[in-house]
Amino acid sequence: MVKLKKIIIIFMCIILLTGCWDKVEINDRAFISAIGVDVHGDGGELEKKESGYNKFTITFVFPNVKAIRKGGGGEKPRFILSSMGQNIFHVSNALTTRSNKTMFFGHTKAIIIGEKVARDSDTFKQIFDELERTHEIGRKVGVFISQGEAKEVIEIEPSLEPVTGTYLTGLSKAKEKSSRFTPKTIGDILPSLHDCKCALIPRIVPTKNEIKVAGAAVIRDYRLVGWLGEIENRSVMFITDEVTSEDIDLINDNAIISYSVTDSVAKKTGKIENGQIVVNINVSMEGVLQQYKLKTSKDVLDDKLLRKLEGMIENKVKNEIEGTIKKIQKEFKADVIGIGDYLSKFKPDIWDKVKDDWDDVFPEVNIKVNVKAKIRRIGMNK
Repeated sequence: MVKLKKIIIIFMCIILLTGCWDKVEINDRAFISAIGVDVHGDGGELEKKESGYNKFTITFVFPNVKAIRKGGGGEKPRFILSSMGQNIFHVSNALTTRSNKTMFFGHTKAIIIGEKVARDSDTFKQIFDELERTHEIGRKVGVFISQGEAKEVIEIEPSLEPVTGTYLTGLSKAKEKSSRFTPKTIGDILPSLHDCKCALIPRIVPTKNEIKVAGAAVIRDYRLVGWLGEIENRSVMFITDEVTSEDIDLINDNAIISYSVTDSVAKKTGKIENGQIVVNINVSMEGVLQQYKLKTSKDVLDDKLLRKLEGMIENKVKNEIEGTIKKIQKEFKADVIGIGDYLSKFKPDIWDKVKDDWDDVFPEVNIKVNVKAKIRRIGMNK
């Protein structure tokens, strides 16, 4: 009986005395949507402050929960806080003296890195080291590099979605409709940096009233070495077999031809030929003829015309891919198209000979491109 009473008392204590000792009310939380990281000052010598060296300017944006609950009501839809500090979490802790809300990073959607941060290997490595160590920011958070200051991007309020992080998440989903940029998360970038010290990260460009994400920043040896444009990024996605949908435009007999890619497959083969590594990239695609010309004398059902259009598409895509490869090999010298990864997985006998000198070998690899295009459908009008 005594034993039963003790069990009942313990059970009641568990029920009545258990509580959440560190709970924070939702109204007291700042749900950080996006983080902007810039170099403080001119990016040169660190400026000495009372609290030490403040190397970064960190900008946080979070939604106004009260405005969301009331459906707007004329209140600001978001808040922006910015301060200087040694790293992201140093600044977030310091901002408790200026904000009555506790910062919460569990819903963070995007991290925007300023151009000056990316161009310096030390600051770039410091930021990614912090992102790798922390448990507060998830691996699926998107990463972007701003052409300019990250703070400028944060301060723009897109008309369609005022909360920057949510807006960028929506843009990332547009990958299924366009290949003008390749969404990357922390979890995508870190393995690439560890393996080859290089990566492609989406470029974000602030304009007067909107944010544009297109092209990519090329990272080599942990620093930004240049940019790829929208078409060049599309070429990289063809090489890496990531294109799911894309429109290709060309001109034939003063008519604009619009070809919509519905499926694409890229395969690589490699060998040593005359003492040189030769890698063949074969891209096969099929798609739909979206636009030709109304009342034209030429019938797009004509097999000769279809073969001609397919050949024009093949030449256009091949020339774009070859131009992009040349730029990556000769100008950037960064293997962001996965040639080394392919050799290490499928041609280990070749890779074992060159892996220690791959940074010097990659620019000299002979990469040959072959493109095959197929027009599967011509639409509802011939």
